[in-house]
Amino acid sequence: MAHFPGMERRATFAIGLLHYPVYNRRGEICTTAVVNADIHDLARLARTYGALKYYLVTPLPAQEELVGKLVGHWTKGYGARFNPSRAEALSLVKVLPSLEACREDMKGLTGKEPKVCVSGANFSEELTSHEELRELMKREDASFLIVFGTGWGLAEEVVKKADYRLAPIKGLNGYNHLSVRCAAAIILDRLLA
Repeated sequence: MAHFPGMERRATFAIGLLHYPVYNRRGEICTTAVVNADIHDLARLARTYGALKYYLVTPLPAQEELVGKLVGHWTKGYGARFNPSRAEALSLVKVLPSLEACREDMKGLTGKEPKVCVSGANFSEELTSHEELRELMKREDASFLIVFGTGWGLAEEVVKKADYRLAPIKGLNGYNHLSVRCAAAIILDRLLA
């Protein structure tokens, strides 16, 4: 749960990493592969900034099973004894088949319909700045689901249903191809630090 000094209200938030529906390099809707580094690094990021959950979204049972084995190793197996802080972070991971399932899960946890905030490197219209969303999160006693995409970005159907479209991260020289782990870290820091 994010706490803002001097503020009576506080927002709850979770992060979601969508592996479907996203685009491939040809602009087709696809399901992307789960990446081990994304599981670990985004869980640690979620724990560092006080996220309620880290939702990993994939409709593929084989990927759900793979993530379950990996998370189980670090939260219940030898990994939990070897590195308790990693176990603490990975305990936030929950694999679900759709963004709608994440919304329902989060609503069950918080009693509030989450406001969905999507991120993307190519967004150009109807943007919410990081500063604007930060202020909303400070002021509102609300629930926010901050969604990141894999592949070549979130499918338009996801973007259109979102409550907020975060402005893209701009570097210094026009290059705009950050890993999702880097982008998520920058965004959460801008929103919550």
